Amino acid sequence: MKLKKIKRIAKQFLLHFSKSRDIAAARKVPIEDIRTVCLFLGPYRNLTTLSASILFLHPNCQVLNHAANRIFGDPRLDFLDGYDDAKFDTFVRYAIRASAGGGRGKLGGSITFSHAFDQEHVTRDLFASTGGQLVKTTIRSLVWKESLRTSNRIRETKIDLARVFERNSRLRFLLPIRNPIDCAFSNRKSGHVNLFAGLDDDSPIERVVEAILDEIAWVRKNQRSYPERFFIYFEPEFDANTVVQLAEFLQLEPKDDWKQNALSAFEIKKRYEHPEPLVTHYRQAVQGRFSDDAEFANRLLRFVES
Repeated sequence: MKLKKIKRIAKQFLLHFSKSRDIAAARKVPIEDIRTVCLFLGPYRNLTTLSASILFLHPNCQVLNHAANRIFGDPRLDFLDGYDDAKFDTFVRYAIRASAGGGRGKLGGSITFSHAFDQEHVTRDLFASTGGQLVKTTIRSLVWKESLRTSNRIRETKIDLARVFERNSRLRFLLPIRNPIDCAFSNRKSGHVNLFAGLDDDSPIERVVEAILDEIAWVRKNQRSYPERFFIYFEPEFDANTVVQLAEFLQLEPKDDWKQNALSAFEIKKRYEHPEPLVTHYRQAVQGRFSDDAEFANRLLRFVES
């Protein structure tokens, strides 16, 4: 047996052992105060880390970063596959425990391991100014940032969201929207493009843009069916009112100091220029997908207004 295979098996065993230990320990995690459990949807490289970090600055919001490999496919935790209330509660308890540690990348854990908390970002200092609690004393909302893998999992399991919503009053979904063309280039650069069905690193940028718009359209369709369970916001529109709406959506108190911190942490520095043929393709793709949703289409088209 090759050394690489032995290491992989050993790693899988250790992960299984530590996860079983954490699930057992998580049974003692109190979840009675939790009002909402919110999962990110849509593409990666789409303001998800920034949004999750802003939410984590709230004294009553706990955030799990990534960790899909530890949750999806595990019958004890994966409530999107064969939903029941007990499995959902086990996931919530485990997610809180996992969010207290972990690491960067796919392993996941605390959002403080993400790039948003690197030294050059203001989020790090803002978090320290709030007391720097990795696990909040009172948790009103749990947020899981795993976006496209979660969207893919929902479609893969064909879970009936309508039936889940009937039984579960806490579950929510969140989609931030960055300029989809910028998002497309970023996904191709980071390798996340491989998570879109039928795409890879060599896919034309036009197809990546279309895949991102398809993800947005899928979430928007669900939002129109269940407006109280899906929240979408656009990067250029992020302001104090958006912060309050996010708080209301997650049933968090819109504390004044948190609102100020959220606005301070919303750092968008990079802007990109794109060739006119690609912009034209984007406009046509938006109009084709949102022909019956003019107001939403116009908000997407504002990203390419001169």
